[in-house]
Amino acid sequence: MRRSILIAGLFALALAACSPQTLTMNVEMRHPSKSGIDLSRKTMSIVYMDAGTADTTFSNLVASSLARSLEADYFRGEEAIGVYKIPTDSIDVDLMHRLVMDTGDDVIFLLGVPSFGEVALADPVAVRNARNVDSAFVSQAQIPYNARLYVYDSMGKTDEVNGFRGSSILRVPVYSNGGLTKETLAEKAVRNKDAGAEMVGTQMSNRFTPTWKTESYSLYYFETFNDEWVKAAMYAYDYRWKEAADIWMGFVNANNMEKRACACYDLALAFYMMGDLNIATKWLDRADENAALSLSPGLRKRIEARK
Repeated sequence: MRRSILIAGLFALALAACSPQTLTMNVEMRHPSKSGIDLSRKTMSIVYMDAGTADTTFSNLVASSLARSLEADYFRGEEAIGVYKIPTDSIDVDLMHRLVMDTGDDVIFLLGVPSFGEVALADPVAVRNARNVDSAFVSQAQIPYNARLYVYDSMGKTDEVNGFRGSSILRVPVYSNGGLTKETLAEKAVRNKDAGAEMVGTQMSNRFTPTWKTESYSLYYFETFNDEWVKAAMYAYDYRWKEAADIWMGFVNANNMEKRACACYDLALAFYMMGDLNIATKWLDRADENAALSLSPGLRKRIEARK
């Protein structure tokens, strides 16, 4: 969730008013990625298969790059995703169950053994100010790469493995003295292909990064001599939901049933924004017990959709 933007008029206090007022905000809300898998508030591990070949280093670099990209989106850049290696195995739900047990994480990304196509080479071009004879020329090599990535969400609605396929072109510069054969240059390109692994991991992450949508949310406040309602609304505007909730908590036992209901509704909204959907539902239930609020059905629908 990103910082909210106030779109209703700011608080023009009418001290004699006693009916609830509404404040509407535009909030950019995080939604599941293009893959359809919701990774919010879930722990993750990335596992790659080792076929016992030299490509293991490439797979490790791809997995590490994927981990860093996901950490940037879901963990504010903090190191939180483990990278592991396993021997090649049949990919099914049983394997994913074992990996969940072994890692203790909610979501498993499993990177299959990489597959590469034939190297395409451009003609060597002289390098300006080359440092030595062996790097006086450079050939741009292109290596087709096919990837298979499997994702298992142990907290998902269905107990299944999601498979994704993708392809990319690794672009590798190959330096030489200008006298090497194309076959030798191609072999050198394959040996240097690890330089493109980070780009592959970043490209993979694009399918799993969250999408953002601007949504309107409203809360209740009262324009009374007690300015705590206004202070709570200002906290909410500043995305300080915990501080706002602490104030609303003081009104849930008010003598006025409508105020009790509004406070409970605002608490439901706060916990929804903070990601605790079960607590949000309980506060919304309590709001409905006190009064029929016009905003309540819309918030309930959003809470259930998130669940």
